[in-house]
Amino acid sequence: MIGFRAVVLIFCTLVLLGNPALGRGDVDVSGSWESIYDFGPVKEIMTAKIQQVENNILGSFSVVVEPSGDEYSGIIFGTVEGDRCNAYYLSVRNLGGDDPSVSITFVDGRLIDDETIKGIVYYQDSDLNEMPPFDYKATKI
Repeated sequence: MIGFRAVVLIFCTLVLLGNPALGRGDVDVSGSWESIYDFGPVKEIMTAKIQQVENNILGSFSVVVEPSGDEYSGIIFGTVEGDRCNAYYLSVRNLGGDDPSVSITFVDGRLIDDETIKGIVYYQDSDLNEMPPFDYKATKI
């Protein structure tokens, strides 16, 4: 008869084998990542450059808005714990008014493999505009 400890050990092994990012101490999200956001008639293509220092991440991002060709950029800061990658994207944009618009985006992500992060995006700006949370996928380039 298999004992309780053996069952727990088998279960943990299967969980770790099912997700290669779990249980690894060498997760590093440093590098360039691309994500595409489709908002109906508008598409935003984001390129993020991330540096990981221990479990902290920092970096910058730039976005090209199609079809207008407008661009904006900002900074990234957050943390990585196991396969979880949580980050804030901060951007200040001059939209033609007296006050610039400040936006903060929170991404709650999970490292799927060495080249893919998937998760949920939450957005709010200084003009009290917000979007319902939506799914995202970032691919290492």
